[in-house]
Amino acid sequence: MTAGDARPGGALRELSDAECLSRLAGSAIGRIAVCTPDGPVIVPVNFVLDRGTVVLRTAPYTWLAGHVSDQTAFEVDDLDDEMRRGWSVIIVGPASIVEDVDEVVDADLRSRLRPWAPGSRNMFIRITPRRITGREVSADRSSTDELRG
Repeated sequence: MTAGDARPGGALRELSDAECLSRLAGSAIGRIAVCTPDGPVIVPVNFVLDRGTVVLRTAPYTWLAGHVSDQTAFEVDDLDDEMRRGWSVIIVGPASIVEDVDEVVDADLRSRLRPWAPGSRNMFIRITPRRITGREVSADRSSTDELRG
């Protein structure tokens, strides 16, 4: 969507890096996109923001663990279809397996990063942003009120 696609009176605004990180810090679910031999794959994951990086957990035998690479994207959003507003943040950067487990053994980090998926998830992956982009869109309030009747 571009600024020209927004309805008259609506707004499309780029988010600053600080706003992007704040939105990430307030979220728990995002989508990781990785390249595989069969093409791009995007899956939802729970995560935490840790010192400006995204950390998630997986198991060593999952397809995600096998596709950690320098070309990774991570996206978080919050959308309200009824109010026709929302925001989206995208991080692009390398993903790497955390080799030093002491780095993530911190009790606070571990307690915030409890896997939703079943099974043992003892591998940590860190995505370090090379680029952070975000935007927020909102509809014209009067046109939304008209739709409600």
